[in-house]
Amino acid sequence: MRLLLITYATILTLGISALLTGIHYLANIAGFISAIGFLLIFFKDRPDIETELEIKMRRYWYTVFATGLFFSLIFGSFWNNHMGNMA
Repeated sequence: MRLLLITYATILTLGISALLTGIHYLANIAGFISAIGFLLIFFKDRPDIETELEIKMRRYWYTVFATGLFFSLIFGSFWNNHMGNMA
């Protein structure tokens, strides 16, 4: 749970910093962290029988990473002056 909260705080900090400073690279970093996290969680080998806690924690991770991708899309890519060029 501690790692989940640290990751969520990092993604929120990067997203809000991108909003306040206008530096879209920060939101893109949050999106990168989220994309890698989605890959790790989604493709992780899971046991055949999962406990309720494991299912709940996986959903929490999905929520955290979806927040990071949202910040990346809204504050990173859409506010970028040169879509795709990042310059």
